[in-house]
Amino acid sequence: MLFPFSIYSFLTDPVAYLTELQKKYGDPFPLSFPGAPTIWLTAKPDLVKTIFTAPADSFMPSEHNPVGPLLGNEGLLMLSGNTHLLRRKEFTPSFSKNNLMSSAAGIHKIFSKIYDKKALTGVLNLQEFAFESTLKIILKFLFPHINEQELSEAKLLTEKFLKSYSASFLFIPKWVPGTWGNFVQRKTLLDDRFYEFFLRGIECSAESPLARLKEAPKEEVMDHIRTFIVAGHETSATSLVWALYHIHRDIHIKNRLAEELNIFSKNSEENFIEVLLQNKFLDCVVSEALRIEPPVPFVTRKIINRDFKLGDRIFSIDEEIGVCITLLHRQDSTWNHPAEFSPDRFLTNKYSPYEYAPFGGGTRRCIGAELSILELKILIGCFLKHFDASMLMSPAPSSEVLQITIGPKKPVKLLYTKHFV
Repeated sequence: MLFPFSIYSFLTDPVAYLTELQKKYGDPFPLSFPGAPTIWLTAKPDLVKTIFTAPADSFMPSEHNPVGPLLGNEGLLMLSGNTHLLRRKEFTPSFSKNNLMSSAAGIHKIFSKIYDKKALTGVLNLQEFAFESTLKIILKFLFPHINEQELSEAKLLTEKFLKSYSASFLFIPKWVPGTWGNFVQRKTLLDDRFYEFFLRGIECSAESPLARLKEAPKEEVMDHIRTFIVAGHETSATSLVWALYHIHRDIHIKNRLAEELNIFSKNSEENFIEVLLQNKFLDCVVSEALRIEPPVPFVTRKIINRDFKLGDRIFSIDEEIGVCITLLHRQDSTWNHPAEFSPDRFLTNKYSPYEYAPFGGGTRRCIGAELSILELKILIGCFLKHFDASMLMSPAPSSEVLQITIGPKKPVKLLYTKHFV
């Protein structure tokens, strides 16, 4: 059983805690929370393959997901079986790489508006920049028809909603003042306003993945909207913070990216976006950022229908297993010097989806993976082109559990001057 002090250790230093569990118990290793079943996690590629290639009817989502109250029961992450497969099939075209290319200009426009508001020189809080950028991107992706004032309103409603919830609430009785009541109020305000946006989008035939939900009841619509926002916003934002941190911590990587992207060229912004989306080294930088700091520490499954063999162990129906992505990406047998940020490893090696899985795998791989990668590449490229920045923090930032991701405990700050190109 994971006692309160261990919960604190997990929330405040998840990588170290998961590493300790693996060393103590081997692989797979148990992770337990009060009031929830033990989850048996693996970081061995062969066992990861067993989980990711299992028939779709082998599992259902964990019923004790720490962000379950944020997402609701009808969102894509919480569905299972044929219902999950059918909804995923409906949404997939909107998240395909070819379809997402039309979003590149919109992502660049959001960056430009944030950039225009910045002073000529100053200190930039990377978390604030990343969370504002990625939140506006996912909101416009879902509601392309809303205007700038409504986008600002949607951003504020989302921020208040997310701040009203903590994964620690799962261990706190609902009658404790200032916890669940405030969360429910913020959730209701967001749901009511966003449902209005949704209905207007249906009326004007807005090109949004939400168009597939025009016949769905309000509760299901809102569970999907909150799922897309929560899962697609914090993950991308945290990955962007880590990527820009690693880039600016290593002047050689930063200069190499600047040179390869030819950031001082006088080409149009459209041409620049095309260049950066085709650049192989930028691909490697993004891949390495997602390796060394994967968006979520682990993905879990609840076994249904039949017992499940994982390595030498057989797990029974209703037991929970999962993949510890954080430790999978640090396996000495797969990665040379896994603690080092080394983008070139992706130039010289190819890794299987059971060795490298920043977005999970199998039939439940994150549907927004391509959108997240597109965001990261455009925002990183535009950042380097328009900001000359250097780190203000010298020690490596320690990590903690946010809503669903592992991010820096303290603000990561850069001293910047605007480029004029």
